Amino acid sequence: MKATSVNIRKSIQAISVYLVHRISQEDHCIKEEALKKLLKTMTYELLQDTESGLYAESSEHIWNMLQNEEMGNMESWMKE
Repeated sequence: MKATSVNIRKSIQAISVYLVHRISQEDHCIKEEALKKLLKTMTYELLQDTESGLYAESSEHIWNMLQNEEMGNMESWMKE
């Protein structure tokens, strides 16, 4: 079954909400600051690109990608 554009958008939104929540917890900041931080990442940019298919991955997997990006270890997730 092929994902519809509505389902893809909902998946991206759900993952984004999860990431903002995790950033907020980890950085001890309000959600608005966490969102600003997320929006500046390459991981988020890749998540928005529906061609990448990243929306179909688990939130935890994308969280790990985001952490790797933050540590400067982007090569690890670019190989996946």
